Amino acid sequence: MKYLRAWFYPVVLWSLIPIFLAADDDLRAWSYLPPVIIALLLALWVGWHRQQSQSFSAWFRNPDTLLPPLAGGMWEETFAEGYHWRRDQEAQHRLLSAQIVQLRDALQAMPDVVVLMDERGQLLWVNPSGIRLLQLQWPDDAGKPLAFWLRTPHLRAFLAGEGPPSLQLPAPADAQQILEGMRYPLADAGALVIFRDVTRIRQLEQVRQDFVANVSHELRSPLTVVRGFLENMLDSPIAADDEVSSQLRLMEQQTLRMQSLVEDLLSLARMEAAEANPEHCETLMLADMIHNTLDTLAPAIMQKRLQIDTALDSDLGFFAETIDLTSIIRNLLENAIKYTPADRAVSVRWERRPGELLFVVQDTGDGIAAEHLQRITERFYRVDKGRSRRMGGTGLGLAIVRHAVERYQGHLEVASEVGKGTTFTAHFPLHLARSFPPDSAVS
Repeated sequence: MKYLRAWFYPVVLWSLIPIFLAADDDLRAWSYLPPVIIALLLALWVGWHRQQSQSFSAWFRNPDTLLPPLAGGMWEETFAEGYHWRRDQEAQHRLLSAQIVQLRDALQAMPDVVVLMDERGQLLWVNPSGIRLLQLQWPDDAGKPLAFWLRTPHLRAFLAGEGPPSLQLPAPADAQQILEGMRYPLADAGALVIFRDVTRIRQLEQVRQDFVANVSHELRSPLTVVRGFLENMLDSPIAADDEVSSQLRLMEQQTLRMQSLVEDLLSLARMEAAEANPEHCETLMLADMIHNTLDTLAPAIMQKRLQIDTALDSDLGFFAETIDLTSIIRNLLENAIKYTPADRAVSVRWERRPGELLFVVQDTGDGIAAEHLQRITERFYRVDKGRSRRMGGTGLGLAIVRHAVERYQGHLEVASEVGKGTTFTAHFPLHLARSFPPDSAVS
């Protein structure tokens, strides 16, 4: 029937010819013979092409037919091109299908939980590890919100992409098992969420923290005793000998360095233990704390003839623990003064920005090469080991600053250019801000 439809218009055209011939009786019929022949040939040509077009469309839309039907003329080339195009498409389809099967098998074999959600947070797909660890019933739970099973604080914001980039929670199947979730947004408005088991990592991290804290705590007492005896020996007649006195001074210097290292390790252990306790927090005026720290460091500033430029919001307070803010301010200012050459400047800012609070310390020293910036806040990492030891650093100052900032859901940003200096920026959430009029500011 569809092939008969291809000849509909040619037949209509041919049937109209006698009507036009009968309309003019004065002209003889034989004078219309050439136009009639031309019309007939045109009708045949149009009908043939329409039939070939219908045949091509029927073959192309039917996936079960492999070889194209017989054709002639330009349609033979068209059928051949369509045949090759279909073969290429089928080959690509088979390849993509094989890759999808491989990807699915790989995701199903992963020990990590892999969850695919739509833009409303509803479950689209989950691998067997997710079914086991999250205690899901698949496929009965498809289309249900993932937050229905994982009712933990901040989870709804995390799944919606509004909370922190990662989240840790106990596994529903075993409360002793800790899962760390990472959310990756997809282009089609959905999201891929991966939960990995970090129980062993957390246990090892806890062992390390306990070991460092216990060893550091045990070292405090013997170091205090050693320092006490050294002070007595330096005050005794034995120190009158220049050679003995220099040796005792060196021993005292190294003992002080060891004590500083122990105190820094204990500070890190305390910061890693938990987030800041609101019961221990109070409103602190950073402007006053910064000025007090600069007064303490005044001898080093005067010795190097440094210019200190400050832009501090004296009315802007911060809700935190005193020991944490003191560590952040003192370590950043000490580093800036220590690594800035003489007769140069150090700038300090404390300000409110849209959505955040900023504490910025910028020096004009030699700067830090780009390859060191990612590791500069790691424990004991030194850009120049020899120079750092000569200046008496423990290698823990910036690690303490980073952990102290992160205790308040902030982050430390480091920007540097070799030969021009380094800028340390502590970003804090705005909800920790406390504002006061100038006459009520407290230190």
